[in-house]
Amino acid sequence: MTGGFGFALAGAVIVVLTIFEMVRRRYIRGRFAVTWTVVGLITTLMALAPGFLDWAAWITGVAVPLNLLFFIGFVGLLLILIQLTAEVGRLEKKLLRVAEEAALQRLDNEPRRDRSGSNGTQKRD
Repeated sequence: MTGGFGFALAGAVIVVLTIFEMVRRRYIRGRFAVTWTVVGLITTLMALAPGFLDWAAWITGVAVPLNLLFFIGFVGLLLILIQLTAEVGRLEKKLLRVAEEAALQRLDNEPRRDRSGSNGTQKRD
């Protein structure tokens, strides 16, 4: 076992354990947990089978295997960014709906005022 292989394996184990601990403590939820679990498993695969990257670079015609790794990482980060953007949009819609409902409830709970006068005072005959 070379020093680089052990370093990569230790890094992959740290990534996977960190992801699982964050899922267990509910810092990461739902779809994000699946995404990060896949990232952790791919990291582990790359650490356990370093020749896989050379093979994948040869199959895809990429001259330098590290460039393929950077491209895969870039695409992965782009997908995570798209997922987060969609989640922010969904939460923004939900927040707007909750704010509208709170405003309507506040309006319903306010005491009724006599609206016959222009400044809120009653007219005398």
